[in-house]
Amino acid sequence: MATHHLHQARAATPFTAADRALRSKKDHDAVRDIWLLLASVLAFFTVVNVVRKVYAKFSIGRSAVTEVSGSDPEKSETVAQRQPGSRLHRLCSALATAFRIVVFRLPVPIGPNAFASVSELTFIFVYIAANLLWLFIDTRRLNVNFYKSRAGIMASAQLPLVVALASKNNVISWMTGLNVLHRAAGRTMFLLLWIHTIGRAVTTLPPKVSFDDYFMEAGIVGIGALTAGVFLSLNIFRQALFEFFFVTHFVLMLIFLIGGYIHLHEQGYGSYVWPALLVWGVDRVFRTIRLVWHNLFRLDESAKGQAQVELLASDTIRLTFRRKFHWKPGQHAYISLPKISKLPSESHPFTIASIPGNIDGTESQEQDVVFLIRSRGGLTRRLKEFTDKSGTGSVAAYIDGPYGCPPDLHQYTTCVLVAGGSGISYTLPLLLDLIRRSAIGGSSEVRRVVFIWAVRGDGQLPWITEALSKALPLVKHPLVVETRIYITGTDVPPTTWPAESSNSISKSEKDQVFVEPESTGNTPRIHHGRPNIASLLHDEISASLGSVSVDVAGPGAMTASVREALTTGAASPGAVLKGSPSVTLHVETFGMVRA
Repeated sequence: MATHHLHQARAATPFTAADRALRSKKDHDAVRDIWLLLASVLAFFTVVNVVRKVYAKFSIGRSAVTEVSGSDPEKSETVAQRQPGSRLHRLCSALATAFRIVVFRLPVPIGPNAFASVSELTFIFVYIAANLLWLFIDTRRLNVNFYKSRAGIMASAQLPLVVALASKNNVISWMTGLNVLHRAAGRTMFLLLWIHTIGRAVTTLPPKVSFDDYFMEAGIVGIGALTAGVFLSLNIFRQALFEFFFVTHFVLMLIFLIGGYIHLHEQGYGSYVWPALLVWGVDRVFRTIRLVWHNLFRLDESAKGQAQVELLASDTIRLTFRRKFHWKPGQHAYISLPKISKLPSESHPFTIASIPGNIDGTESQEQDVVFLIRSRGGLTRRLKEFTDKSGTGSVAAYIDGPYGCPPDLHQYTTCVLVAGGSGISYTLPLLLDLIRRSAIGGSSEVRRVVFIWAVRGDGQLPWITEALSKALPLVKHPLVVETRIYITGTDVPPTTWPAESSNSISKSEKDQVFVEPESTGNTPRIHHGRPNIASLLHDEISASLGSVSVDVAGPGAMTASVREALTTGAASPGAVLKGSPSVTLHVETFGMVRA
């Protein structure tokens, strides 16, 4: 009863001109404080990212391995041994491992076939909580008249940040290493705008303002477009209807930006929106310039706006661009196929499956930028239909990139590369880069690489045979490369590695690569059935002489099994405390690497 009278008293309290002036000041103070907080967060994580990279470059792997030789160099071998490290070092490594397990590796279900890490959820919730704190502070016992406008202003003030984080040329994420910031800021903005909308709807409008005014209607259209865009961006819709999502998301967000600008400009807050439109436009112009530069200039006439397409297996297409293009192994690019796509401007991200330069270390101005594309639905299905009809040949194609920040594996002692299906597009170039570094005698701490690929059928073997047969003979001591291919289909007959594919290799090379057990580039082992991820990883971690990197790209079930395996056994904090090497996990998802 008392609560009822309190609400009645609040509703009856007049909102005076002095109240409006105070509210305006508090609104501007809240925007200032939020941006100060954001600047502090960005600065903090930028410093952390720089320190982490510097520390990793100069510490990981360098002190983990020591080489011991006999007293007579002519009669003894150099043997690498694991350096146990001090108790304090092991304790710090164990604590760091426990932190990684809890914060990054434990999956939290957030929907159908959707998971998030504790770090992602914590960052998002803290970001939202901080915004709500500034929203509701100094609002006279949560008087809606004091926070309804503030919610809209705070959301609009963060709009340039959200647009900048969504752009392909995203400097902020590169500096901070925070891929989650876009999701946190976007969800917060969406929540604040709906608080603003509901607060405005349940209270009295200012004098001479009605919902029939053009700027109010523009605001309603804008929030409607944003809501539809957020709804369609859910994983269940985005994965099932990607092309529909791609088109509608672009149109809906543009409507939201324009509607928001019209709505706010009339009230003197248009300066919060036009920077977002400017960022969006600059990103589009920059991408267009780079698209033209990479695809139409400095190229032979036959290569301009063209790519070679061929069918490698029943569901796998190889698309090869001949370009003056530079990238890092593990990066991705956006591909446009105007004659195959429904819209000429439609582009899709794919991981680059080749390495810059040649495997033997030689360089050339024009590079083969290769993509391995699995036929599913939409664009990839139409590309396969085109290839089935026309066979190997050229297709109108444009490439935009590269994008992404793949890990530097040369600082680890052991690298385990795990791929499922088309995930090999990510792990294969990482393997080839490590082999090339070994072939040219480049600086690298890596002593052992284990390459694991699980694929449904054996139709992929011919092309992977060709790629590995060219690379494995180049492996030199002290690097050891072990490759394992798992055929998971139940109706596939027993298969062995097709050694005859190496006819172009001399007999001495064959003996060295495919027969001798001392060879550092061993013949790939073909297994039938699914890999025991936990057993494989624990064995490699236990045998490693130093720090271990595990890179995985594949279906959600495979990624989950890798995460789970790296929480127990040889990867557990207790094992690290006893001297087991520390493990770093990199997960590749749609071209983005999550550590």
